[in-house]
Amino acid sequence: MSPERLSRRRFLGGLAAGSGLLLAVPLLNACGGGATAPTAAPTASGQAAAPTAAPTGTAGGSPTAAPTATAATVTPVATGRPTGQTVKLTNVENDSRPLDNKAYENVYKAFREKHPNIEIEFQILPWEQAEAKERTMAEAGTLPDMGRANFAASLVKLDAMVPLDDLATSDYLARYPKSWIDDLYFEGPDKQRHLYAVAWFAGDKAILINKTFFDEAGLTRPASWTTDEFVEAAKKLTIPNKRWGVTIDAAGIGDPWQNFWLCVRAFGGGFVKGRASDSKSPEPVTINSPEFIKGATWWRDLYKNGYAVPSAPTDTYKERDANFMSGKAAMMWQGPWSLIDQRETLKKQGWELAALPLPKGPAGNPQSSGLAGLAGIFSTARKRGVVQEAWQWVSFLCSDEGQKIYSGTNGMLPASQALWKDPQFANDPIYSGYLEGFQNGDRDYPIWAVGVQSVFDQKGVPMMQGLLLNQLTPEQMAQQLQDEVIRFLENNGIKVPRG
Repeated sequence: MSPERLSRRRFLGGLAAGSGLLLAVPLLNACGGGATAPTAAPTASGQAAAPTAAPTGTAGGSPTAAPTATAATVTPVATGRPTGQTVKLTNVENDSRPLDNKAYENVYKAFREKHPNIEIEFQILPWEQAEAKERTMAEAGTLPDMGRANFAASLVKLDAMVPLDDLATSDYLARYPKSWIDDLYFEGPDKQRHLYAVAWFAGDKAILINKTFFDEAGLTRPASWTTDEFVEAAKKLTIPNKRWGVTIDAAGIGDPWQNFWLCVRAFGGGFVKGRASDSKSPEPVTINSPEFIKGATWWRDLYKNGYAVPSAPTDTYKERDANFMSGKAAMMWQGPWSLIDQRETLKKQGWELAALPLPKGPAGNPQSSGLAGLAGIFSTARKRGVVQEAWQWVSFLCSDEGQKIYSGTNGMLPASQALWKDPQFANDPIYSGYLEGFQNGDRDYPIWAVGVQSVFDQKGVPMMQGLLLNQLTPEQMAQQLQDEVIRFLENNGIKVPRG
């Protein structure tokens, strides 16, 4: 089905109505071409699946100054087109928030100044249906040329993505923390590891707070705090039937499970014994553990004791954010998504936004691996002979120049280590909790557990709802979830040892 072209008003209205259609948005005039600025852009996403081993030939150690997209090595691709001929590409995204639209527009304008012969049409495929729809499009050969690649693990299995090994240089990759680079590699159809994605923004989690509410409740903003202190703050911030201490989301995909998993990990729970980043081959799964049960119980009790917004069982990230922005809740787990927009929205209501680090449990406050916005090239570009042009866009978006424009516009955090030291990010206190978190990150799941995030989204999130509604105990959840995970892995050819 051809994407429907929409005016901006109809486009936004379609999203509000929850349309499952693939929406095409024509771009505004930008620098010497008839293309137009996009009206949609990405937000947080889930963690990418990873390779079976660390990539070879990548630079490690301290960050280096990254080349811009035009400095990255690009292997010429024969196209058979006259030099200077206009090339039209299609890019897909999975989500949109208002200020992200402006961020994408600004990046695209800068890109067009360097590449006036490349025009891009942007499409939106709603996040909740994106993975399934992209798989269907891959099987039908109707994927766009390039775009958001957070579902690369699924698409690579269908030979629907183009390896970037000969396009991205080691210097280009060295801008990311060494431990993050694994998340850009996947096992291809040839059973070899290949680079299939690069990143333009990063993400971990912090606790966003309404500092005005904190001040009114006589609470100070701590440099660090414990899970017990978090609960006490939530209690003090709760005004019965008017305001709640925290807003949590237990519906949808991505964010609900990621935030829940952080609570589990703070109490020592995890996918395997020890750090997931250190697990390179299948070993016993340890979800069914006393530590998982303690973390799940702590999370559930925020709701059970009346400190979390009552609608939590059916709230997605959208309702969670709305609860916080409207003053219905004083705290929320949140990634560095559109922080500038959120700060300005609270400011208009006379409130001040601040960020705190995650509360420390018995196992500290471990973070997730920091890559969030992954971009890649789909097999359609290979069939059309436009891989080189698609790489020009992907590499520019993920260059330091592109990242700074994008993140500087909407308040996200760039994926390049060099930019973390830029005063624009380093000197703004709203980013401090996030930048600190990058230092103690670990993978959520081992590299061998490819695709397991889908189990947590499809099976784990309903179990979270069951916890909140007293339909499931933490002990039952731990056992049932472990069984689901092992069943999924073994159905996909991964033999899991029993402990």
